[in-house]
Amino acid sequence: MAYTQEGIMAQIWIAFGQGAGAIRVSHDAAMELHRWYYEAITPEIIHERWRTDAVQVLDRMRAIGRLAALKAAGAGSTVITPRDIHESACRVQAVSLTPLCPPEPEPVSAREWTHAEALAAGAARAARGGGEAGTGARRGLGDVR
Repeated sequence: MAYTQEGIMAQIWIAFGQGAGAIRVSHDAAMELHRWYYEAITPEIIHERWRTDAVQVLDRMRAIGRLAALKAAGAGSTVITPRDIHESACRVQAVSLTPLCPPEPEPVSAREWTHAEALAAGAARAARGGGEAGTGARRGLGDVR
């Protein structure tokens, strides 16, 4: 079988999803995985190492997915965010100590979080009794009963 960069990235997303389970993965979180790993899929990985190293890499992707899901659920959220990906990938890579891990990219700045993720974070705070997520929605939508 001939491997490709895109095919390997697809395997990474699938393994991450297997680890994440039922927790939804935001589009931006999926793209954070791409930011971390796509360029690390070099010709050497594609043509020489993937056949033997894929199992180890994909197990680590599942671990990142599990940890990201745990972080989201622990915050009371129903969605994995780029921040969950970044923190989880940093942790798993630090524990892995493998030469297959790419260099850690710069953290995504707070300005780059999407509106949807900000809403999800607000909803999680509101569910725990903090924030004003519901108030803002009612002001903007009126009574929807």
